Amino acid sequence: MNFTILLFLAPLSIWVFTIPVPPNATVTIYSSLPPLCNSTPTTPVQDPATVDIVCVNPYLHGVRIAGWINLEPAPPTPPTPIQTPEVPAVAIATGVAAVAGLSHLVSNRRELLLVPIAPIISRIKTASADDPVRKEILRVVEQMGAVTLSQIVKLTKKSWGAVQWHVYVLEREGRLKSVKIGPFTYYFTNPRTAAEIILSSVDPGSLSLEDREKLDIMASAVS
Repeated sequence: MNFTILLFLAPLSIWVFTIPVPPNATVTIYSSLPPLCNSTPTTPVQDPATVDIVCVNPYLHGVRIAGWINLEPAPPTPPTPIQTPEVPAVAIATGVAAVAGLSHLVSNRRELLLVPIAPIISRIKTASADDPVRKEILRVVEQMGAVTLSQIVKLTKKSWGAVQWHVYVLEREGRLKSVKIGPFTYYFTNPRTAAEIILSSVDPGSLSLEDREKLDIMASAVS
């Protein structure tokens, strides 16, 4: 979630901005604001909670306040694996005997045993690709070119935690890529298109040398 701050603070006045933490989320808040504003906490903040940004103008003239506030989500936590119960000794002995009895059948009629298993293997391989939420996330990313996590949440109308997890899985499978430019993390599938979108949405003069190199590499990538 990203906030752009631009305001004119009247003489001897105060401005308070309350940042809500998204439901069921843990975030770290980063900000770039003038010294007249208090700093944000560097430790993760968990819902339900809010953080107040306070800017005070002690002068007898107006002051321009400009900057940004970014909520960076914590890395998603994978689901707890299901514990496999121990196999009783009797079952192990029965299994060994069954394998020994079928050894001749397997060596001579292997194709008959693989035929019933093939559809199951096929379903396992395509289960991840057929997930409707991940298909929707990929559609949004491909359509927009480059998007932040908060934009994906808004466009898919899914919960913050669900989007976090599915994006994590898509990145792990190599179907989604990400790049951190300034305070924002962008997700994309086509690096050249993503570089163009990001450059059109930021001030090139505000980019660091490292961020410029990242975008140059993406822009020169082969689609």
